[in-house]
Amino acid sequence: MKTLHLPDNLRQIAQEHFVLLEPENIAKKRDTVEIRLSGYSDVTHLIGDIVKVCILAMGDGSPQTTAHIPSPESNISVVLPIILDLLPYEESDLLDRIRHDVLNPETFEETDWDLILETISLTPPT
Repeated sequence: MKTLHLPDNLRQIAQEHFVLLEPENIAKKRDTVEIRLSGYSDVTHLIGDIVKVCILAMGDGSPQTTAHIPSPESNISVVLPIILDLLPYEESDLLDRIRHDVLNPETFEETDWDLILETISLTPPT
């Protein structure tokens, strides 16, 4: 297997921005995402809230109280912050920077970013 040797500044930028996923098993290309919970009861309630939100999403769009979903607003309010925590904001910033520099090579000076241009062939959208 070949190893891609990245310039130190690019490696540092990547380490600062790729923070959402934690490598679990490199050989199997598996990563983990941390969700802080306070025990099995919390896990169970979270899974229940996710299922309830899915049930609500399959309905007509209006949160209605049922025997299985007595407080839909509460279930939704538990799930939405977790979804926000899972959004890869920092990684998106890095991808935007790479995209900008690759698609607009005239806007930056000669740097180690040249490695990207030499090893990746991208065609801008038409």
